[in-house]
Amino acid sequence: MSNDVFKEYIDLIPSGIIFFNEELIITDHNIYSENLIEVSGSKLSGMHIKDLSFYKDKSGSYRMDYKKCMKDNSDFNGIVYLKNNDNLIPVFISLSIVKTREVFAVMSVSNMSKTTDCERFINDIKKDDISSFQNIVGNDKKMAEIFKLIELAADSDSNVLIYGESGTGKELIAKAIHNLSPRNTNPFITVNCSALSETLLESELFGHIKGSFTGAYKDKIGKFEASHQGTIFLDEIGDISPLMQLKLLRVIQEKTIVKVGDNNEIKVDMRIITATNKNLRELVSSGTFREDLFYRLKVFAINTVPLREHKNDIPLLVDHFISQFNKKTGKSISGLTENATRLIMDYCWPGNVRELENTIEHAFVVCSEKYIDIFDLPQELRLVGFKEGICKEKENTIKGYFDASYYEKNKAVLKPRDITSKEKLLEILKDNNFNKSETARQLGISRIALWKKLKKYGIDI
Repeated sequence: MSNDVFKEYIDLIPSGIIFFNEELIITDHNIYSENLIEVSGSKLSGMHIKDLSFYKDKSGSYRMDYKKCMKDNSDFNGIVYLKNNDNLIPVFISLSIVKTREVFAVMSVSNMSKTTDCERFINDIKKDDISSFQNIVGNDKKMAEIFKLIELAADSDSNVLIYGESGTGKELIAKAIHNLSPRNTNPFITVNCSALSETLLESELFGHIKGSFTGAYKDKIGKFEASHQGTIFLDEIGDISPLMQLKLLRVIQEKTIVKVGDNNEIKVDMRIITATNKNLRELVSSGTFREDLFYRLKVFAINTVPLREHKNDIPLLVDHFISQFNKKTGKSISGLTENATRLIMDYCWPGNVRELENTIEHAFVVCSEKYIDIFDLPQELRLVGFKEGICKEKENTIKGYFDASYYEKNKAVLKPRDITSKEKLLEILKDNNFNKSETARQLGISRIALWKKLKKYGIDI
């Protein structure tokens, strides 16, 4: 097909079609994209893709980030907002990395502003499309609610108290609030209150002057002063002593600090975000935590979600950690075997996302194959999964996880099969009556990975 005929075809498509190269410079487009973006053809070609006014949300505050797609060679599909005549209109973007000789990626843009019941459609798409928000990975409905609370908290300057079990990402939430707030160009300081004694914590927070105590050889700036005009995150706030509770209350009320060994007051302006895995209300009732401080800290509260309550995010988190550790270690692990996936999905994860991350890191140390298998996972994970009877209906299968003879007997099934020829792939497809789902299952790969293999070998079914 000639270029002229191809141009005629794409000009008939009722969506914007934009081609750009590896430098993110637009190389070609159709007429619809000119009308939608309201830029003439002569100006649109040669523009940098970042110069197009696409935004992540209705506020028009955060532009589309193409770097991640380019860096990860990953496609993007979702609703964003296009600035059009000073209005932000919803558009559905589908961006695909193609890497041909002349074209690096192609993006289609569809106007959703006239779609029937558009708001519902957008919300449904977003529910399915949320995968990462300020480095917090998840697309579960409960995680989407937390993302919304983060945005609301960022719009105010109120103190925030984050509740949640260890390993649920309380510090990530605090960092996200800071990043989205007007204070984001100023420091974000973290202090673990449970890691220091009362004396050391006071010095860490307020600072000290030379000679104020044994070992104070020079003046020290405290974390409160260092976080001036920024945000200070006090983790494990439920562990601080009654004296430190009183001193913190004074900081909140008076916006001043006094260094250890000094009498001079220093004005401070910082936002305070705190976190705890304890029930502060119970501590207040028992008299171990000040009620007035509790209400000062809990102006805006966010409850994190334990991993066992959003298990459908586990595959997404696993992919995220595998990608991170591939870059860190130089390995090229592609994923988990079916049996390893089942065990990970069945486990209760008392250590939450942090435990899952550590589990994947352990597997990277052990695994020498392309896919992580059950025997690459920590032994305690497998033993606890068995002893606690996780998913009892699969008890017989789980018992097999600990039987070396079972592993050897089923090794060919457990390990994804490496298909290196078109003939071999056709043979397996034929054995499965050309059922793509069953073929992908047998190969130990996803349907998308199978589709890529089919495309690679030119198999059309």
